[in-house]
Amino acid sequence: MPRRGGDFRSAPARTAALILIVVLVAACSGCIALEKDDEPIPSGAVDQPWSGSLEPAGESRPAPSVTQNLNVVVPVDPVPVQPGEHLPDPNPCNVTPVPLTRMDGAKPVAEKTKVFEEQYTLYHSARGLQVDVVDVPFIITFSATPRHPEPDANSRLVVTVRDPETLRLIADEGYHGIYGSAREKSIMLYRAGRYIVTLDGRFVDVKVTMGTEKVNVPG
Repeated sequence: MPRRGGDFRSAPARTAALILIVVLVAACSGCIALEKDDEPIPSGAVDQPWSGSLEPAGESRPAPSVTQNLNVVVPVDPVPVQPGEHLPDPNPCNVTPVPLTRMDGAKPVAEKTKVFEEQYTLYHSARGLQVDVVDVPFIITFSATPRHPEPDANSRLVVTVRDPETLRLIADEGYHGIYGSAREKSIMLYRAGRYIVTLDGRFVDVKVTMGTEKVNVPG
């Protein structure tokens, strides 16, 4: 009960003052929140658009390693010379090759890349190699060493290159017999593709090297 003789008009004034204080406090809180919203947002907090990769943004995938040489040689079953198979004489007229000489005097530089190298001892046996040629020319070089002192007709070597599907003879070389007595020879392939190389030997050690050659002419 209000005291007798008191000022009844002061109560509404106090109520209005309290309401005004509450409104001012709420307005100040909103201003503070708006000022915080206006602060700059760190770049890391912004969602980046999807780049199509599952990797985190800003990280790059390492570049895949590039294989410089794509030629491949793997062992397979050999294809020995068939009985009665005709092997053409590689040099029927016994012509000695003469190297060509460039008139301008510029000496070409051969850049060789070794793809395969192995040694075998062949008695009455054969070894087969599947060769996938990508870079040409592809050179097959072999060096034969007879197991018996020369002259010995029991030592011989035949190296054949065949089509893997038809087994058609593409090229051949060897040591002794129709191939002569030179111990080191080469077969050059000028067309990319798959080949079956067979080393068919008798009482002979053979070292075979395969690789590519790129000739660069200065100037």
